[in-house]
Amino acid sequence: MNNSVAAEYRDLIKEVYIDPIRTVVVIDDEFPSLDGLIAKELKDDGAWNGKSDDANTVKEILQFCRQKEKPWLVDVHDGKKIPFKKDEIIAPYLIHSDLMILDFHLADDGEKAIKILKKLAGNNHFNMVIVYTHGDQTGGDIDTIVRDIALGLTYRDAKLHLSDEETEKIRSQLTMWEEEDEEIFNRLSSEITEQTYLSYRSQLENGCKELLGQPEGLKIIELFKKRPKAIKLQPLNILQWLLCEKEKAIQARLSNVDLGHVSIAPPGSNINWIRTDSLFVTVVNKQYQPKELPEKLLDALNEWCPQPHRLLMSQMRFLMDDRGVIAESEVLGNRYIQVGWLKELIESKSQAQNHVINNTITRHWEALGDELRKDIDGFAYRLVSHLTSQNAEEVLEKHSKINVQTKSKEIAKHINWYNSTKPIDGFHLTPGHILELDVNAEKEYWICLSPACDLVPGQKTSGLIGRVKDSMPFTAVQLTKIGDQKAIDDVNHNIYLFLKIEDDICTFTFHPSGYLHANPIWEQMIAEKNGIFEIEGKELQIWRPGVYSKKRITMKKHPSRVVAQLQYEYALNLLQRLGATMSRVGLDFSKPN
Repeated sequence: MNNSVAAEYRDLIKEVYIDPIRTVVVIDDEFPSLDGLIAKELKDDGAWNGKSDDANTVKEILQFCRQKEKPWLVDVHDGKKIPFKKDEIIAPYLIHSDLMILDFHLADDGEKAIKILKKLAGNNHFNMVIVYTHGDQTGGDIDTIVRDIALGLTYRDAKLHLSDEETEKIRSQLTMWEEEDEEIFNRLSSEITEQTYLSYRSQLENGCKELLGQPEGLKIIELFKKRPKAIKLQPLNILQWLLCEKEKAIQARLSNVDLGHVSIAPPGSNINWIRTDSLFVTVVNKQYQPKELPEKLLDALNEWCPQPHRLLMSQMRFLMDDRGVIAESEVLGNRYIQVGWLKELIESKSQAQNHVINNTITRHWEALGDELRKDIDGFAYRLVSHLTSQNAEEVLEKHSKINVQTKSKEIAKHINWYNSTKPIDGFHLTPGHILELDVNAEKEYWICLSPACDLVPGQKTSGLIGRVKDSMPFTAVQLTKIGDQKAIDDVNHNIYLFLKIEDDICTFTFHPSGYLHANPIWEQMIAEKNGIFEIEGKELQIWRPGVYSKKRITMKKHPSRVVAQLQYEYALNLLQRLGATMSRVGLDFSKPN
């Protein structure tokens, strides 16, 4: 595709999800498999004895797969000997294909097909599935099949749980209501269909509150207005209880393991799709010819409309698979560099070994990314060209459920957090690690700002490091909390930190109160075990100067943990600021009284 031409979004989706397909597995109990045909030839058990029309359908599937510019490798399975009991696992070749064409009615009402989809949703490989079915000709229309699949992939919702006391209160209130309106329970319950439950689970971010604004919720509010005066319930209580009851009624059809968030096409869509973290499904009627299936899959993907950055990431993932070996050869081509890195690995001391391993992984990962980047650049250009050729407001509305105007502060906080921090790595303190200290039942936040070379365990043995033996002295600066808005307004001062503590993004300042002329509050602290922290909890013990008493300075021990980590360049910026503060020179100027 020419980089100078802005591609249509559908074309970009095809490039990311359809063009990379190389392997296809077809599962249908009516289709002849290779095993079945061999058994038929040898007159063994399991010989295929189906209809010629089904054999012709398989022939058509093979033809359209093989006649493509980049042919697809196809396997056909009759779905009759797929184990599901206990720890038995579906054969890997069934769950690691790029595309599965799956019959929904494998000699049953769809139970086996849903089990296959659950297996696919539970692995780490991204799977695309076309459920190919006769629909209403064999026991259910397409919408019913889509709903059955979506329910089968959905895990129960913990937010719907009600205590026994809450349940009893609601039941007793509804019983009082029934004394005046015998049909009230049925009227309320009829508003919460299986489709309503799925919509609540997959599309409504604000849960019950948002559902109250939908047609079903508005109907419940309308009924609620006609309640007896003695009823003390609120519509939200009733709605939550109704959803809880619906979930209990369909619990046997839900997944018994959490397969991640399940998304479905919104009500009224002409094209169906179901999406989990590692699975994409669309249901297609067998009235469509096999050669039409790729286009039907593309229709569903286009209707789902993945966000631009998901397209970019998916293309990067494909390139890793497609060109990873070539890129690997390029990275490993310089033998002198490889020998140098190998010497570092085998000659490192035990305490520094983890540090060397981390550096080695980082170098190779960056080198691999640099090699693949030239391939992703062209796609990124086409993607951006398409987006910039559209109306900006329409693009944001199409690809985001967030109101950009009302949520601008939250967007800024998340962007700044993501740009300035990284997942906590390493095994010992490094510049940019954020420490949470327990101080008199309060939480204090400090940033480690000693140079990296002074923090490598076992590297230095002289001076203070030598005197404290197996401990690690380091310089830390206290961070003080600051209002979100001030941090965002003055973000270019480069003194604010956006840190995710637990699940909240909190804003801090390096200079007290955010005043540039205020000197940072810093201390010399000492970490036990050479600053090496626990891998799981990131916990370590910190000693710091305590109370001055009886002409002696005492040291006090504080439990602490690493809760965040700055990107290196952000940590270096603060390290330079601290250095400038500590090296300031006082001059003897005077001013008149």
